[in-house]
Amino acid sequence: MTSVMKIIPFLIGICIVMTVWGAQAASLEQIRQRGTLVVGVKSDVPLWGYQDRATGKITGLEPDLAQLISDNLGVRLQLVGVQTAERVDAVACGKVDVLIATLSDTPERQKQLTLIAPHYYSSGVNILARKSENFKEWKELRYRKVCGRRGAFYNRLITVTYGADIVALYSNARAQSALRDGRCAALLYDDTGIIAMLNDPQWSGEFVMPLNTILANPWSIALAPSERGGALEKAISRMIVSWHRTGVLRKLEKKWGIPGTKFIEEMNQRWSKKNGAQWFCGEEITADTPKECL
Repeated sequence: MTSVMKIIPFLIGICIVMTVWGAQAASLEQIRQRGTLVVGVKSDVPLWGYQDRATGKITGLEPDLAQLISDNLGVRLQLVGVQTAERVDAVACGKVDVLIATLSDTPERQKQLTLIAPHYYSSGVNILARKSENFKEWKELRYRKVCGRRGAFYNRLITVTYGADIVALYSNARAQSALRDGRCAALLYDDTGIIAMLNDPQWSGEFVMPLNTILANPWSIALAPSERGGALEKAISRMIVSWHRTGVLRKLEKKWGIPGTKFIEEMNQRWSKKNGAQWFCGEEITADTPKECL
């Protein structure tokens, strides 16, 4: 029996449970008929998707992107907060129509979901640790307890490559709490997330991001696998093209106080570049789109 066949009953069980939770993922036509777009976003990542203490609403750069999509489609937006460990199942099983949740594009996820091109962001992997730990190289994590999140694609890579003892917790909040309580020597996380944390005085005084960022990986907006090649995928793909071409993503970085990234700068340059009267990257994603535009 193949590994894929072995996990099918497990995935079906997850989807049955998740279907009870809420809405079924829908096609573009169905979304317009019901008048609501359901988008899964993180609710525990500062600046990207987090619950505002004053209003109780989920806010951040990715909820802003969700709002742009719903406005473009002419429907209401319903945000659903998802944890790292559950986000793939949330969209694969139909709890949400669209997932915008710091999701890295990996070969495994390409098989599980419809990952929309072009990518809208990119990040790498780093650690957050107390200054007193004095980490300077990745190899110094060997045999040390390092907190992370379930479902992060890089957990196993860091374990195998550097010998870290990864303690994979269910949520960012639990992983951060474990770090602060001294149960872990460091927190393994996306560098963009660590940068956001270090904007907060509760972290910046005692903690640092001490290592060179590794495993840079682009982020994808995701749909259920059934929507591959469908109208919703094409519509959102065209929106992402517009965000890069018109500088929307650069403006959102500034709005949320996120340091400008090389990825966003380069994508803006590529998608706004012309060869004569024609766009270098084209009007939309096709089989002829240059790889550097994706």
